[in-house]
Amino acid sequence: MSENVSEMVIKCEKTGKLFFSEKDAKLHSEDTGYSDFAQVSLEEKVWECVETGKICFNEQQMDMHKRRVPEAKTWNEKTVADLRDATKAKEAGVTDMETEEDMLLRQAGKAPKNKGKEKAVEPPVVTKEVVEQLVDMGFSELRAQKALVKTSNAGIEGAINWLTEHLEDADIDDPINGEFAVKTQEEIGQQAAEALAGGSSQLTAEEKKAKLDEALAKARAKKAGVSVEEQKQSERARREGGQAAVQSKRELEDAQRKRDMEARKREKREFEEERKKLREKLEADRQEKIKNGLLKPAAPKPDPAASSDTEIGPRGNRIPVGSAPAPAPAPKKVKSEAEREAEQAMLAAAGGKRSYDEESISLEAAQEKICALLDTQSKPAIDMMTKMMANIAKAPAEEKYRKVRLSNAKVAEGLVHVAGARQFLRAIGWQLVETEFLQLPLEGDGTAQATAQSAAVAQLTSAVAAAGEARRIAELEARKKEAAEKAAKAKAEREAMKAAMARDRAEVAARGPAQASVAKKLPSGDGGGSMTSAIFQEQEEAEARRNAQ
Repeated sequence: MSENVSEMVIKCEKTGKLFFSEKDAKLHSEDTGYSDFAQVSLEEKVWECVETGKICFNEQQMDMHKRRVPEAKTWNEKTVADLRDATKAKEAGVTDMETEEDMLLRQAGKAPKNKGKEKAVEPPVVTKEVVEQLVDMGFSELRAQKALVKTSNAGIEGAINWLTEHLEDADIDDPINGEFAVKTQEEIGQQAAEALAGGSSQLTAEEKKAKLDEALAKARAKKAGVSVEEQKQSERARREGGQAAVQSKRELEDAQRKRDMEARKREKREFEEERKKLREKLEADRQEKIKNGLLKPAAPKPDPAASSDTEIGPRGNRIPVGSAPAPAPAPKKVKSEAEREAEQAMLAAAGGKRSYDEESISLEAAQEKICALLDTQSKPAIDMMTKMMANIAKAPAEEKYRKVRLSNAKVAEGLVHVAGARQFLRAIGWQLVETEFLQLPLEGDGTAQATAQSAAVAQLTSAVAAAGEARRIAELEARKKEAAEKAAKAKAEREAMKAAMARDRAEVAARGPAQASVAKKLPSGDGGGSMTSAIFQEQEEAEARRNAQ
């Protein structure tokens, strides 16, 4: 069973790397956190890039690598078994095994490189363009770099997968252990070309590339069984054919564009002619109705210029003498900042390009504007400015820390959607450039400028905190006042109720003890009259008792 495991070839489904031992796969899993592995057949075909050494498993991966690395042009078809044998030979210390790259160099008349010496271990490299793409997606620069280092710079897809799986890690924002290099795609391709052409020479980049092209042309010509000149002519013809195809396509597109413009002009001209015919027909019908007496012609308008009783108005127009002057135009309504922000948001949602320009105000006015906001409203701006100033203080002369894109969602949350944030930055020296960037021009070495910027933001933070504390105290005092007013009102109501109860008790006491009623036998006789007199008599006796009391 152990022999079968040792003979297995394992592939990481996230990064696409091959491992020829279980130990290497475990190390890769510990470094990246990936645990999705699959066994690969030894007969499976792969393609190895001669210029960069990249292993691809299908044509889509090859096309993607060609777009990322323009120097990747030559590919060798192999199997997984070939890669395993080459890896085992390298681990066993076999140095006389000729690789495809050494074969190309030998056929071009050059000595194979890295013979008889150990290759120095270089720090991991991350691609600058991929880091910028991840930052534009909303990830921080540290997280983007860490994802590329952990995935051996496997590309944006592997980095996004790693970030998705490790987003909740406690150490996701810790600094990266060890050194690493950030290079552009062009520098990585140039380094690969130098490695193939011989990096120890003193040639320029263009000369090295030309030398590499010459070596590859010789190797391809020898492999195809033709001369170098014929190979160059064939390559030249292929390029010229491609350029001719592009030119032909461009000419066809221009011709189609002209035909579309002519068609639109013709449709517009026909539409205008139809409108003209319709107006003429309506005018003819109107004249016919006037002639038949069905329509009364309109009275001609008086010509103010022909009348002598006119004068020049305030705007240069003629008005009749004695008539009221034309009313002055209504003053243009000044839009509030919320209305302007809503219009810009609607314009951006409709696909237009919004304007980030604002009226310049003083530093004190911008600070008061931010302090007037609630703590939850001003917090995104304070956090964004604090982070910006920390980056500038870390590297005062670094250009990327001195320029922010306002259209970025993270930046817009702190600097666009918070009233006064951009005006504050412009008041302390930042400038709006290229319609959507805020940039801080460099002054000297930038150290003193970074200190001043950090001090301004620290002062703003203290002012916002003081304003929030003042609002909290005022709100607390208002609540205390409201509670006191409610307590006073409740006390007054209780006192009024006590007074009413006291009056009721005094009135009851004034009446004296209640008299028990005595039942009396109604007199018999003729009924109604005797009963009425008895009732009146009883009422008189009760009235007399009350008067006596």
